[in-house]
Amino acid sequence: MKIFFILTLLLSLSCQPTLESAANSEQEKRKAPDTSSRKAINGFGGNLILVENPQGFVQEWLNPASGKPDIKTSSIAKRGEPFGAFILFAGCLPDKNGVCNAEVDFTVYKPDGSVYAERKGQELWKKQAPPAPNTQLSTANLVMRIRGDDPAGEYKVKANVRDLNRKVAFDLEEKFQVQ
Repeated sequence: MKIFFILTLLLSLSCQPTLESAANSEQEKRKAPDTSSRKAINGFGGNLILVENPQGFVQEWLNPASGKPDIKTSSIAKRGEPFGAFILFAGCLPDKNGVCNAEVDFTVYKPDGSVYAERKGQELWKKQAPPAPNTQLSTANLVMRIRGDDPAGEYKVKANVRDLNRKVAFDLEEKFQVQ
């Protein structure tokens, strides 16, 4: 496979802080419109983000200097360097034991539209539900490394996000460039 994956940045609930929801801000109480990378259905929402330094992003999420993580997204992947796709989500429906049951499928497409790589049935969140209305970083993440012989051009990451308790699913999509 032409891509190096690290799919299990399994972060335990006890060490993974939440980010206050945008709904806590007066200015952002209005629902943001859905986009290709951000959607919400029946109270469950997700946002697919791409970052240049996945390990640094996770460290910033776990220990933000300002109290809130400084999220710096990127649309350019540098050859040979890690590049990550993450899902930020809110509103998973807990079962009678307070546990969410949410999954994600990741698919990466080459510039010619063919499948570059895919990972199915990854754990978005299968733990105690995060307190509402907080945004949470998913358990499963996609970390890749573009090699020198991989084609240049526009790549696409698609994520099919599902809350199995709520019986809700939606697709998220984000693009990035390789030169």
